[in-house]
Amino acid sequence: MRGAIEFIVDGDEYSDDERLGIAAGLSITFRRVLVYAEPSAGALQAARNAVWGALLISPCPPELPCFGDVEAAADYSEAHLTPAGYRGPRPVTSRRRVSTFNKHYLRPWRWASGGENVTVGHYLLPLMACIYAAVRLLDAAPVVVSDVRLEPRAKPPPDYMVIPTWHAPGEIAEIVDVYLPPLKASAIALGMLAGGYRAGPVITVARARDRLVERVAELGGYAVVLDEPGDACRLLESRVVGYAPRRGTYEVDPLLCDRCGECLKSGCPALVPSPSGAPQILPACTGCGACAILCARGAIRQRAGA
Repeated sequence: MRGAIEFIVDGDEYSDDERLGIAAGLSITFRRVLVYAEPSAGALQAARNAVWGALLISPCPPELPCFGDVEAAADYSEAHLTPAGYRGPRPVTSRRRVSTFNKHYLRPWRWASGGENVTVGHYLLPLMACIYAAVRLLDAAPVVVSDVRLEPRAKPPPDYMVIPTWHAPGEIAEIVDVYLPPLKASAIALGMLAGGYRAGPVITVARARDRLVERVAELGGYAVVLDEPGDACRLLESRVVGYAPRRGTYEVDPLLCDRCGECLKSGCPALVPSPSGAPQILPACTGCGACAILCARGAIRQRAGA
């Protein structure tokens, strides 16, 4: 039936798993998509957590229900929030929705699970601090899709709103919205951009630069490439940046500190509030600098010559 599917992902430009990642990005942003691919078992399992619009796969994977009617397949996928197999003729596509994304609909962190615990000097702390600093003042609903992730200490409650929403993260570990390994973050981000998401910047954190990353940038997205040197804090001005955090020795100037608490969003165990309310850097600090990145007042800074 005309209009049952909005996008078809096909062709040999990308691998089967990459095509599924692109389709997942479309479905996460409330699009109905059909992908022609034979994905790996791991990629298919990850895609089970990525359905909101509709995600149809052809040829039918044996693990999924299979339909010969595209309307029935799309309706089943949306109703059950699961991919569905499709074995019918190639359908005609028709746009029917505005691309949208909700960070906490029904289940908190629906599109992100797992991750690494925050520890002193964790290599991801400066990265997440840079992304947080880049997006926290935007009047937009940014989406951060990543190949790496920190585990938040607390889960935020759902807000039950099927519209693009943005919240103030309680810690930088909450920055990542979508984390579905082994699906590539750059493929998922590419699907979101191709589907027309315009409510805010789409940012991907990729392990390596490839044609997917380049395509994300071409479509107006942003990317941090982990295996390249660069300054992740220049993300929004440079569009594609590397990541090479530098360590140093940091100190707090209590006269500049206004006790806003932004630095504590690093979640780093080596930074705690002092009795006066200003942050205190403990001897366990390894000098990653995440707290200094978060400090808009410049009250936390690297010591001269350190």
